[in-house]
Amino acid sequence: MVEKEKDKKNNPKSNERIGVFVCHCGHNIADVVDVKAVAEYAKTLPNVEFSTDNMFMCSKQGIELIKNAVKEYNLTRTVVASCSKTQHGPTFARAISEVGLNKHLHQQVNIREHDSWVHQKDHVEATEKAKQLVKAGVNRARTLEEVRTQKIQITKAVLVIGGGIAGLRAARDTADSGIPVYLVERESSIGGHMTQLNKTFPTNECPQCSISPLTNAVATHENVTLFTNSIVSSVDGSIGNFTVTITTKPRYVKSNCTSCGECASVCPVELPAEWDSGMGIRKAIYKLYPQAIPSTFVVDRKNCIDCGRCVETCPVNAIDFSLKKSKTKIKVGSIIVATGYEEYDPSEIEAYHYKIPGYENIITQLQFERMMGPTSLTGGQLLRPSDGRIPKNVVIIQCVGSRNELVGNEYCTGVCCMFAIKNAGIIKDTYPDSNVYICYIDIRTPGLYYEEYYKACQKKGVLFIRGRPSEIEADPENDCLKVYVEDTFMAEPMELHADLVILSAAMVAPKGVGLLGSRLQLLRGKEGFIKEFHIKMDPTRSSRDGIFIAGAIQGPKDITQSVAQGSAAAVGAVSSLVKGYIEKEMIIAKIDYDLCTKCRACITACSPSAILWENGKPVVNEVGCKGCGICMPACPTHAIQVINYREEQLRDEIEAVAHPILEKGV
Repeated sequence: MVEKEKDKKNNPKSNERIGVFVCHCGHNIADVVDVKAVAEYAKTLPNVEFSTDNMFMCSKQGIELIKNAVKEYNLTRTVVASCSKTQHGPTFARAISEVGLNKHLHQQVNIREHDSWVHQKDHVEATEKAKQLVKAGVNRARTLEEVRTQKIQITKAVLVIGGGIAGLRAARDTADSGIPVYLVERESSIGGHMTQLNKTFPTNECPQCSISPLTNAVATHENVTLFTNSIVSSVDGSIGNFTVTITTKPRYVKSNCTSCGECASVCPVELPAEWDSGMGIRKAIYKLYPQAIPSTFVVDRKNCIDCGRCVETCPVNAIDFSLKKSKTKIKVGSIIVATGYEEYDPSEIEAYHYKIPGYENIITQLQFERMMGPTSLTGGQLLRPSDGRIPKNVVIIQCVGSRNELVGNEYCTGVCCMFAIKNAGIIKDTYPDSNVYICYIDIRTPGLYYEEYYKACQKKGVLFIRGRPSEIEADPENDCLKVYVEDTFMAEPMELHADLVILSAAMVAPKGVGLLGSRLQLLRGKEGFIKEFHIKMDPTRSSRDGIFIAGAIQGPKDITQSVAQGSAAAVGAVSSLVKGYIEKEMIIAKIDYDLCTKCRACITACSPSAILWENGKPVVNEVGCKGCGICMPACPTHAIQVINYREEQLRDEIEAVAHPILEKGV
């Protein structure tokens, strides 16, 4: 009690009245920690006017105990020693707010995860540690500040970046909820990679039959404004009120185009078709794919020779070379990023000779999909690209560019096993006399239907060889390729003769994601994909409030996963807009300009990019600030501090734990 009276005289916050509540948590805490001794100890601490213990503080009875104590003892602060702040901190904060205290005047002390669960044997040490943690909590509680909650009016609109399957689902679900949607797609038509597929697993159905209703629904939805041939060139503002600039390249074909195709039929320029992965051709004026939406043609001005034949032929005078690039500014409350993936280019794996003359019979899975498509140069037949003959022996190589430290992609794409199994089965169904081999590291087919799909492929006669091929070599004498691989089950080297080799290339982050991530100020993982807020509990939130991610931009995903995440991102984006405002607790950084040297270190450190340079000084965007505190250690003069996490507040808390350790000489 002497210590308590002494501290009261010296403590500027001696008028605060603190209540301490120690939880048994059933047996979780009480079996290791003497909770009654901890509660008695708390009574000796400065400013503690009430202290008790309870079997379950989070129960209705425990909550009522806290409320009654606040009223009876006129408490101005509360400390609950129990489980983690994340688990029940909000429960106790809400309780004190119901009896008139600001909810930020509650301090949570974790004596379960931080004490009883890690000190199962030494009960004495565990009890002493609990006392120190409670003292630290009381020290912190004394200096807690009231935090205001601010209502911020928001714009009821959502921007979706990317018109693949995930972006389309997110756009449609958002639009169906009554929220206006702006959908931006960099290609001339929506649909993404799914439109390139020949069939989809596990049902082997036509992908157009699945995606066409969605593309049509989005394109004709009254709440959707579609921007194709467009990119997001700048993003300003913060959650609830983003100002976005969209740059649109001209199509040089007006919207009155009837998609008759007369222009393309007279165009003399022929080019490898990107949508066909080089397995087809297009003209300088073209439509991305037959069912493209919008169905308006587009002119490739880079390769156009200005012969004028398309202009002369067009029956509705839709071609206009005077069209210019345009910029559109929009305001939205939330953003969904769904820009998908790119297929890994296996060219850097020299041993596989991809794209090397003499090795034309080496293709990727996406090229195989287009080869088997009805609109390809082969008319949907499996043919060798070098001479157009039907291959007798086909070798499929897994994990090309993934699970490979040498090329920097250590992750498993996950989808490739099903990709390979599907296409191997299609080859055997179409050409029963063919020999199909899959060289793999591990076959991964999780899910209700996929294992059955894999076994069905085996029954068709597809041979699985466990081993990564070391090299592919041309064999002109036998007019084939040699694939060298070791069967690791049999510990035997093998030499496979192949007429066609299909590489299951990894799914990698698209090339433009770095620039887009910079414009949106989002964190990316080492693999290049956009980083989620929490891999388990918040996989559709990004590192920046108000911006969500969906589909393969977060990492490799199949169609089912992409659709599910598109819907989840839509829910996240809409949930913050339906009320017309958001409530933000203003636990934010504040700058003392008397100490600030204008070094801009805080701006560089701020991951949410909430500190701006305005009028020659750093300024905190109160709406954008997440109160994470990364700016604090970056500041050399301690000029920037976060409310309720100021250095002096943290120091008071740390000293309670540090002093006993120093006294022991540890």
